[in-house]
Amino acid sequence: MRGLNRLHVGLALSILIFLVLGYWLVKPKLPDQPPYLSFSADIDGTKAWKELLSTKQKAVKEWRFSWKNLPNGEKMLLVAVQPSGVTKADREQLLDWVRKGNDVVLFDRNPEGWGPWGTVLAGEIGTGSTEKSTNSAKESASVSTIKVSPDYSSAGGLLTGRVDTPYRIKPDGNGRVLFEDEHGVLASRIEEGLGSITVVLTPNWMQNGTIDQESHFELIWPLFAKSWDAVWIDETHHGFGTKPGLLAVYPAWLVLASVQLGLALLLWLWLRGKRFGPVHTPRAWTVRRGDEGVHAVAAWYERLGYQHEALAHQQLFLRQLLHQRWGLSPSASALQAAETARGRMSEAQAAQLARLLEEPPASGGSAGPRAAKQRGVSSGAFVQRTREMGEMIAYLEKE
Repeated sequence: MRGLNRLHVGLALSILIFLVLGYWLVKPKLPDQPPYLSFSADIDGTKAWKELLSTKQKAVKEWRFSWKNLPNGEKMLLVAVQPSGVTKADREQLLDWVRKGNDVVLFDRNPEGWGPWGTVLAGEIGTGSTEKSTNSAKESASVSTIKVSPDYSSAGGLLTGRVDTPYRIKPDGNGRVLFEDEHGVLASRIEEGLGSITVVLTPNWMQNGTIDQESHFELIWPLFAKSWDAVWIDETHHGFGTKPGLLAVYPAWLVLASVQLGLALLLWLWLRGKRFGPVHTPRAWTVRRGDEGVHAVAAWYERLGYQHEALAHQQLFLRQLLHQRWGLSPSASALQAAETARGRMSEAQAAQLARLLEEPPASGGSAGPRAAKQRGVSSGAFVQRTREMGEMIAYLEKE
């Protein structure tokens, strides 16, 4: 009993050591994703804000296509948090989309290239002193007092926020100031056509690790108080863009399932032995059923003197085929058959059909050991008539 307990203890210790070593040696590491991603739960992601926004808006989705492909319509919102690689064409396409009655909220530390907004260093406002600009840049990473416009937030008054950008929006712009600190304007909104564009210089307030610090949430949440039909979060300019295509309209799980079913179908066909190319025809088949076989059977009938019977069998089969194809009575005369055939084939073919349905001409001499007992057919006429009968039967079978 004591030995059994020692065995159990040793086994348990071995398993524990194995698990501990396995955890430390093969410890899974989360991928280091870029900042400001709406699906990233890292401290520099924005998933917390997105999840909360999803509970307040009708539809919150990621946008991974070019801005020229933004959906038609109005009452939609596009949120871009610190986008990179925005071109002049992208800005023009986005402005056209806004003029149709949509809104844009842009979080960017230094939004270059946007016409309505111009940015300057905080210390250059008023004095232009280089020393003051440097000091302001250092102070920008600390907590600042934020003055909120009364018509922007019901909270109003003074709030606090950690500002990490040395830039400020030019005060002489034509936008409406939303909030500012002692160094200048941090957020501004301008009407463009039927929509609006809002620029905020503090994208760090949107991150998971800082949104609950200071008054960051109270400062950014009024930006999304309005109700939209759809809210798009731009991921194209974070390096997660995709090109539209034929399969882009279908969900990924449906495309994957269809591919797997297609592969399974191909495997099943392969296992069933299906052929997708030409099939080789053995020569024995053509010998038995081809021209060689016909000549062999004809020679056999000729040697035994059964030419007339062979032609009668062919003629009977031809009449049965005419009955199946055209509804012609098997007892119809050759003239009636010719009249019926004139509306379905050429005059020459109709005359040939009438001749084939008549009695074959008798030969002048003997044609075999039983020639005295039956009406014979000459060898040449027999072969010629058999060939013509075969061609006529083949023609009717193809109709």
